[in-house]
Amino acid sequence: MKKWKTSLLGLTLSAVVLVSLSACGSGDASSEDKSGDSKGFTLLSPDHSADHPKNEDLWMWKEYEKKTGVPITWQETKDINEKKNLLLSESKLPDAFYQVYWTSDELVKYGGQGMFQPIEDLIEKHAPNFNKLMEGHPEIRKSITAPDGHIYFLPELSIDPQIMGLTFRYYINQEWLDKLGLEKPRTTEELKEVLTQFVTKDPNGNGKADEQGWYMNSGELPNSFEKLLMAAYGMGTGGRTGIESSVYFEKDGSMQLTLNSDRMKDVWKYEADLYQNGLMSKNSFAGADGDKWRADAANNTVGLWTWVSPEFIGGSVQDKYTPINVIAGPEGDQSLVINGPVGTSGLVITKDCKDPGKLLEWTDYWYSQEGSDFGYLGAEDVTYHKVDDKNVYVDKILNYDKGAQLGAYQYLDNVYGGGYPYLNPDQANRDIAQGLEPIQYDDFNEDVMPEKMLSPVMPTPEESGQLSTIMTDMNNYVEQSRVKFVTGEWNFTSDWDKYVKQLKKIGADKLLEIRRTQYERYDKE
Repeated sequence: MKKWKTSLLGLTLSAVVLVSLSACGSGDASSEDKSGDSKGFTLLSPDHSADHPKNEDLWMWKEYEKKTGVPITWQETKDINEKKNLLLSESKLPDAFYQVYWTSDELVKYGGQGMFQPIEDLIEKHAPNFNKLMEGHPEIRKSITAPDGHIYFLPELSIDPQIMGLTFRYYINQEWLDKLGLEKPRTTEELKEVLTQFVTKDPNGNGKADEQGWYMNSGELPNSFEKLLMAAYGMGTGGRTGIESSVYFEKDGSMQLTLNSDRMKDVWKYEADLYQNGLMSKNSFAGADGDKWRADAANNTVGLWTWVSPEFIGGSVQDKYTPINVIAGPEGDQSLVINGPVGTSGLVITKDCKDPGKLLEWTDYWYSQEGSDFGYLGAEDVTYHKVDDKNVYVDKILNYDKGAQLGAYQYLDNVYGGGYPYLNPDQANRDIAQGLEPIQYDDFNEDVMPEKMLSPVMPTPEESGQLSTIMTDMNNYVEQSRVKFVTGEWNFTSDWDKYVKQLKKIGADKLLEIRRTQYERYDKE
């Protein structure tokens, strides 16, 4: 478990240097004349044609075929996550799955069955750009290596820690802060006071008591707001992956379970205080879908919400909200709720691919600086131009009626959504491309990085079976219990011990044992 506390600037710069050097090697698609090579591949990918052209018609893929001389036959499938396992029963598989999400359990299972080809012995020769990134960031190799020692996929990588999508943030209504003469809250107590004024002082000025404190569509509470509060109460010490794996580290370094911790009780007490005093939406558990929430935001009734990026609330109102990365809890605990650099499976090569090395070479370009830029920016004077020595999308993209990001998506691949086998460009360059000023955070630095940046760990088949059984029952019970504690149906004094005992019956001790075993194995690799 390597601490991700290297200088943030140094991380970004080192990635540029590493990839620039490696782009001179065999993985740089544009450095070789491959126009005479007509043998191609069949890739199966999700169907995104509701938002951009079919891959076979996408400008970027046409250009890349000119660069490489490698034709790609795209099989695009709607609802791929529901169909992917069934597709494996077909007699002939595509050469690879592209941008198809496979869980760690599925990768281990199907890799062990021989459905997916291991690629670890091919990477050094056929994917030098990706190999350089692994050498510079050892956690990448650890995170993508299965317990059987094999690597079955190439991931999406985000070396710049400020990239949108890695970090959960609070988004607070700046117009309301200004109207009421308030500063951004920096502690949980200050947050409660700000929310109190939001719902009692009519900051939207319509004479109605319609202002909400924290408000999102029903069911989102544990997905973002609760994670941020957990970090404020000392449970963010393993980063976002730690929280999502239900573990954190105490000051003595011991790994502990979040779900039955007294710290978790304090988080739910705080949520109950907000909820029962009208500072958190009464629709937090039922009654508001995404459309209703965004409509309410458009009517200026949302004071605070939480997510990984601002556009989730809708382009018409997102600029009203100021991001806050961390808020300190009662004991001064604060840390970013941030993922490490390794994303999900981007490319998985199947048993029916006859030339996996060549397919890795085709993919490796996207881990070079040139490939990263091309996948996001395209070509100068075609999809972007220079403005004061900065790369900015052309007007036809910037003025696209659904926004610049979707405008770029009409020509390029790695600009919308995720799960691509790419190295993402840093966030500042992404913002500049869309004609935006990069956000300058005053609360995103090494001091608030998690103590240990846990990365995803692939389970053994035995661990996978045990986790599946435990987590299904535990997640259902925790979800029900959260509602009862926060709404006041259950009492923390009389019902907390009962809750903890039930978690023990479901398998809390076994869950903690498995997590400790997994990360001990990770540390030894």
